[in-house]
Amino acid sequence: MGYVKLPKADGAFDILPAELVGSVKLSSDTAKQIDVAYIGGDAATDTISIAPVGTDVSDSFADTDVQALVKAIGTIGGGSGMIEVSLSKVVLSTTIGAS
Repeated sequence: MGYVKLPKADGAFDILPAELVGSVKLSSDTAKQIDVAYIGGDAATDTISIAPVGTDVSDSFADTDVQALVKAIGTIGGGSGMIEVSLSKVVLSTTIGAS
């Protein structure tokens, strides 16, 4: 299993499992965090939220942070990694479970 190393202050870090990731999205709250949802998890525990330092709108994570995390998860995948797909339309969003 691969992990993404998430940097924190003073050289500390958290780890994020890179297996069975279903979606990586910005949350809808004011200081946007990154929500990582996993496939096959319990509804109460299938999402890991990565909170930014600070609570102001200017402290929010951005779409570029989400894409950087998606790229890191895909790189860790080893083997085939991420395979691009050519769809007839641009994807608006992905959802796991009922919405």
